[in-house]
Amino acid sequence: MTKSSMRRDRAIREAWHAMAALVLDNERRREVSEKTGLSFGRMRALRRIAARPMSMRELAALLGVDPPNLTSVVDGLEHSGLVERQAHPTDRRVKLVAATPKGAALAQQAQEILDRPPAGLVDLPSHELETLVQILARVRQE
Repeated sequence: MTKSSMRRDRAIREAWHAMAALVLDNERRREVSEKTGLSFGRMRALRRIAARPMSMRELAALLGVDPPNLTSVVDGLEHSGLVERQAHPTDRRVKLVAATPKGAALAQQAQEILDRPPAGLVDLPSHELETLVQILARVRQE
């Protein structure tokens, strides 16, 4: 491996780690938990449910968790009055999980926190933001 290719590999890893740290910002997750009173995992489920009612199987697939593990999460959200189970309109064997108005409001509060860009991004000049958007679009095309 040449020196040039080693530098490139290191730069690729550093860029990836920087992007991951930005997206997986634990401070932002902690802020969501503190402001909503829910663990980030429960809030992640609530945000999905607030987007639209769905079956437990569908929610488990979206979250990448086993359905039995999801049951305790949904039970807790239901006990807190944030979600409710409803009959499926066309399949009586399936129950849908839907956000209550209280749950939808809490999910919206969390989304507003997560949507707030970090100060470092806000402080970038417009031309750098445009370049960043173009670079990220190219990276996502894979």
